[in-house]
Amino acid sequence: MHKEVKVFCDMEANGGGWTLIQRRENGSVNFQRNWKDYKEGFGDPAGEHWLGNEVVHQLTSRAAYSLRVELQDWEGNEAYAQYEHFQLGSEGQLYRLSLSGYSGSAGHQSSLVLQGTNFSTRDADNDNCLCKCAQMLSAGWWFDACGLSNLNGIYYPARHHVRKLNGIRWHYFQGPGYSLRATRMMMRPVGI
Repeated sequence: MHKEVKVFCDMEANGGGWTLIQRRENGSVNFQRNWKDYKEGFGDPAGEHWLGNEVVHQLTSRAAYSLRVELQDWEGNEAYAQYEHFQLGSEGQLYRLSLSGYSGSAGHQSSLVLQGTNFSTRDADNDNCLCKCAQMLSAGWWFDACGLSNLNGIYYPARHHVRKLNGIRWHYFQGPGYSLRATRMMMRPVGI
């Protein structure tokens, strides 16, 4: 059985051909969701959304994909992280993240743990910490041991975005307590 899924494509960034997995830009969509929502996806592909872990798993299990993460802070600075190889495991594998080939301007190293990090939500604690990162830091993400990033954290508006450990974080771009203004995660087949 095949289900039709609407996606948003970016034909500009780094040669184009990208399918957006995630977009945050104004706080209009609540990312404090459960496992089922993150599995199936939510939001509007033309605005804030999460495409869905199951769709991403299905695509990345059939072909080699790259991942690009774009970040913007409240001062107008932009940065990106790109991974030459990106794959999500199945639901039975807890949508385990596998990345390699990091490059970019979002820090001297990745703010994502590259291998073997499971996806966690408030109702499905799969991280490597006794403290239940998804409950403490909010949202669904590959937390590992509460980690260096969470692009699905709480959206904090301007002037309320500092000292927020449960905000939209990418440690190697703006540090542990800075909540970003906008993010995009997108994937494309290798070789485009």
